[in-house]
Amino acid sequence: MVRYWNIFREYKADLTARFTIGLENVLEIGCGPKHYKSFCNSQVYVGIDIVNKPDIIASAMYLPLRSKCFNGVFAFDVLEHIENIDRVLQECRRILKEGGKMLILSPNTLGFGFYDSFADPTHIHHFTWYTIKKILLRNGFKITDTIPLHLHITWPLRRIIKRILQAVQQSICIVCERL
Repeated sequence: MVRYWNIFREYKADLTARFTIGLENVLEIGCGPKHYKSFCNSQVYVGIDIVNKPDIIASAMYLPLRSKCFNGVFAFDVLEHIENIDRVLQECRRILKEGGKMLILSPNTLGFGFYDSFADPTHIHHFTWYTIKKILLRNGFKITDTIPLHLHITWPLRRIIKRILQAVQQSICIVCERL
């Protein structure tokens, strides 16, 4: 189990590195102990959380930041814990510059992430690809990319049944852009 979590953390580190290429500044929502700060390729990284030692202690529902000040926002395994998702996404949209990007990772309730989604009693929401896309569109974001996450399935099998796998992959990973 420990090996799996290390692989998952490495995957998130790689996502962080790829997502932040070319971005001047990024905000990580729910940064915890800022595991991914060192993987950012942006000039400025700011972490926000309600626990641990973030750069800013605050709720994502009320970001104490000026409007249109970030090029990127990312949140790994955070949205499922937040009661008012629309409010948080509206705040993310507010602080993102025109064309700013957001990266979201959350357990896939209809896939191999079913256990991850329901085993944690702090998960208020349980997302599918359809529901998360619908929520993002409703809050003024355009989906620009979906990223596969198949840590538990070997590469040859992934290649053969790629389309089927997206529906059942463990986590939903979406890049969207502020409209």
